Amino acid sequence: MRYQIRLLDQNLPGFTREIALALWHATDGIVRKPLGNALYRDLYRAARGVFEDHVRAFRYCNAARVCERSIPRYETGLLPQHEEFPGEHVHVYLLEPEAGPELVVRELITKAVRVVARRLPGVPLNGLTWALRLAAEKALDRRVFPALRCGEDLLCQSNEEYDPWDLRDPINGIRHAS
Repeated sequence: MRYQIRLLDQNLPGFTREIALALWHATDGIVRKPLGNALYRDLYRAARGVFEDHVRAFRYCNAARVCERSIPRYETGLLPQHEEFPGEHVHVYLLEPEAGPELVVRELITKAVRVVARRLPGVPLNGLTWALRLAAEKALDRRVFPALRCGEDLLCQSNEEYDPWDLRDPINGIRHAS
């Protein structure tokens, strides 16, 4: 089974920045030593590496009605506006079939702990893993949904993959809903 990451008025680089900042704040709550921007940049690179390994983006993803069937009914804001191109309001990214949210959280924590230990040698890091887990799970909460019917529609067969990190591509632009 696949999972989809649904972002409302946000693209994948913006979501990665949000996760890196959450991990940085979780570390700041544990470590008494002042943290610098270099740690944030390393956490961003680590989170980006996890997403580059497991997330794929497709041009027409989320344009079919079957894509919405896995979204809980109380998440009406994540439903696309079908009269417009859906990529303008809701960005959808697919996790690889073997990569569920648990694996992504585990890899985010593993890489973040390595980054923090490398940046802050000799500093006690008691409780860091737990704090990072809470931050990562909170960031992914209500954004990652199972995609039970992914690939079943005829439109899915005409999908073409694109680079979600290329901010020059118009599909990665953010247009705020009015």
